[in-house]
Amino acid sequence: MVRFAVLEPKSLARQCFSGRLYCTERALWKLNWFLRDFGYDMELLTQDQIDEKALINLRGIVRTTHVTLNGHTFQNLEAFAPEAEWDEFSRTEPSETHAQEQR
Repeated sequence: MVRFAVLEPKSLARQCFSGRLYCTERALWKLNWFLRDFGYDMELLTQDQIDEKALINLRGIVRTTHVTLNGHTFQNLEAFAPEAEWDEFSRTEPSETHAQEQR
């Protein structure tokens, strides 16, 4: 479970939400994509290492959706992008919820 703090847009700043990143063999591509886009140390990533301390204060953009499974609603992490792409995303997808991680 990853905890996100919203930094942009300013109207939603300081709100938090949690999301799941699965680490199964089939889902490792999504974890790698997330870590790369959020600025995780690529040397550690190429060595197949996850350092919990290196995860703190990573920043990027997240697109989320809500999924209902067995009567429970979960926030699903749909897509990720580097923080540098915020301006492009904020212009093209104003109705989407974007967040930057500050764990």
